[in-house]
Amino acid sequence: MKKNILTTLLAAVLYFLCVGIGVFLGHLVDQTGNMFYAPAFSALVGGSVYMLLLTKVPRFGAITTLGLFMALFFLASKHGAGAFLPGLACGLAADAIAHLGNYKDRIKNTLSFLVFAFSTSGPILLMWIRPKAYVATLLARGKSQEYIDRIMVVPELDKIFLFVTSILLGAVMGAVIGQTISKKFSHKI
Repeated sequence: MKKNILTTLLAAVLYFLCVGIGVFLGHLVDQTGNMFYAPAFSALVGGSVYMLLLTKVPRFGAITTLGLFMALFFLASKHGAGAFLPGLACGLAADAIAHLGNYKDRIKNTLSFLVFAFSTSGPILLMWIRPKAYVATLLARGKSQEYIDRIMVVPELDKIFLFVTSILLGAVMGAVIGQTISKKFSHKI
């Protein structure tokens, strides 16, 4: 039990680092600062951590904890409750999907990660669902109007499609890489 908790916490820290790498890669692709591509790159990089966690802690709660960790990060970084909810909801849903396959079914684990990949989409979703609240949050955090104008992404159909598709593509690639790594190295870790 204690080993499972420590493994889950380690995975949360590693996944958080993967999100940091995802933000960096997203910034290389799009330098507006809006984090539009960060969830996709986070999923690409974080798939290995996720799949190793499923292998090492095949119990309900580990993925939920990972999602809660992401949710708490968004709450602590003053993104607001709207950015918190996807982390929690996606973590719970992803855990439930993986649980359906007893954390061993490759397809269910992949679907689980596709859902989990949206756990870091809270800031963009909040920008689209409640743009005035999002702007107010940024102003309260001391951001300038020039910064706000630069990072805002209008929720047009093509941008929504690109956002969702990029996350799904990053998640599929991350899951495949993660499952390959997990299969080869899980017995050594």
